[in-house]
Amino acid sequence: MNLKMILGVGALCALCACASAQKEDTETPRPVKQDPAIEEQAKENARLYSQTPAQMYKSHKLPSITYDFDSIRPPEYAYEFLDKVAKVMKEHESLHLIVQGHADIVGSDEYNYWISGARAAAMKSYLVSRGVNAERIRIHAYGKERPITLDNSSAGRRANRRVEFQFTTREWNSIY
Repeated sequence: MNLKMILGVGALCALCACASAQKEDTETPRPVKQDPAIEEQAKENARLYSQTPAQMYKSHKLPSITYDFDSIRPPEYAYEFLDKVAKVMKEHESLHLIVQGHADIVGSDEYNYWISGARAAAMKSYLVSRGVNAERIRIHAYGKERPITLDNSSAGRRANRRVEFQFTTREWNSIY
């Protein structure tokens, strides 16, 4: 009986040790792997923000602008870029601009369409205030339909709250 009791207590101790070791392992915080698309977008934006207006016109590539949560106000860093866009558009009358607003997954579909459209409209309004003809700018609201990433971390959601820009030389009648 003594031997059975010792073996039983030993087995119980071994199980407890394994369980506690496993519990510690699952509770150990592991670094979350960020979607590479977020970092790629940040690097590309940094490169594109440094373009001169002449480079912007030549490449037709523009950075996106990311927004704070629940905000339609352009971030402070965006104004210098928008001034360059306005300069390019005033110097090149054949250019048109497509402004696309996007949102993250937080909120209803209706709200996200509204906020993405309001962000794009704010960009258009600023460019018009800088002398760009409003007829040369089209805005689109996509809500949460076109995410850059499915990463639901704060960095992923921030990357999806953006306005993208695209220069085109096509006439609106040939596009729409």
